[in-house]
Amino acid sequence: MKNIKTNFQDIHYSRQKPDFVLNSVLKIAEFFYKNVIDFKNFLYKKNILKEKKIGAYVICVGNLTTGGVGKTPIVAKLANEISKNKKVAIVSRGYGAKLSNKTPNIIKDNKELKFQDGSLCGDEPYQLAKKVNKNVVVITSKDRIKAGELAIIKFGTEVIILDDGFSNRSIKKDKTILVIDSKMRFGNNHLLPLGPLREPISEIKRADEIILVNKGDERFIDAIKWVKDSFDLPVKQCVMTPKRIYNMQTGANIKKNVKNVISFCAIGQPVQFFDFVDKYYHQELKIAFDDHHKYTMDDIRDLIKKAKELDVSVFITTQKDETKLKSLIKDIVGYSFCILELENTIQEIN
Repeated sequence: MKNIKTNFQDIHYSRQKPDFVLNSVLKIAEFFYKNVIDFKNFLYKKNILKEKKIGAYVICVGNLTTGGVGKTPIVAKLANEISKNKKVAIVSRGYGAKLSNKTPNIIKDNKELKFQDGSLCGDEPYQLAKKVNKNVVVITSKDRIKAGELAIIKFGTEVIILDDGFSNRSIKKDKTILVIDSKMRFGNNHLLPLGPLREPISEIKRADEIILVNKGDERFIDAIKWVKDSFDLPVKQCVMTPKRIYNMQTGANIKKNVKNVISFCAIGQPVQFFDFVDKYYHQELKIAFDDHHKYTMDDIRDLIKKAKELDVSVFITTQKDETKLKSLIKDIVGYSFCILELENTIQEIN
């Protein structure tokens, strides 16, 4: 199932070494990318380019790397907490959605979710819309300023939370929270395309706080020490733990007496998902599609073919993947497509 995007992730996180020619090309591309990013940040530093202040308190929850680090559940938790006292809107880019993100799309207003087909609005915004309190608004747009202004005018929003957006400096942020994966960290510490970094590590100085995500990392204490020694910023930890595994078709929790499963996903860091599943079941097969992969019926048929060959009837995937799969598997019988649901707690680090 691997293609070029997955192969690049393997290079970024030192699971695969590029050959001499490819490595040379990537180094040259990284050099030009770095110059572009450095020049952009220089223009903002000198106020030649200016961040626009809008009429709400803006919190950015971002990360320095490509791929998933666990931002989405942190954004949902933060929005739910703040919405107890303030009017909150989440603004997401809407990457991978069928809806155009050139203009703002209201995915959820302060009353209800506007879409039942998650593929229209993107997997992450759809999951956010399902996880947040009823009064939290979710909007997608490439233009964060227009989306924020719409939230303020239409819903009287007082606090805007940017889901991602560390690299987008068009909008003035009042608080920036940088999320770091305790296991993957910054990969090979190179910028795109040689590494996973979207910004130089030195730009962490723009953050106000770091949340270190613990996805079952046995060396988490070392990760805490690394963060504290490396960055002069307040640090919190986010602990990710499996909550339950439920059947996507019925919503029922699945029994623990199931022994063999096929696990698959299309997320930024699939290895960590497979590690979680390993705690519960024997995985006859692990399949990693590219991050944000758009599933088709051909994919479903291929999965079922493999299940028949291995005499397996249970599939396990992620909540992020559920959004894109639900309509495809609704009429499938004889096979259970199940979701591993995670929960998170955010704690102070002394």
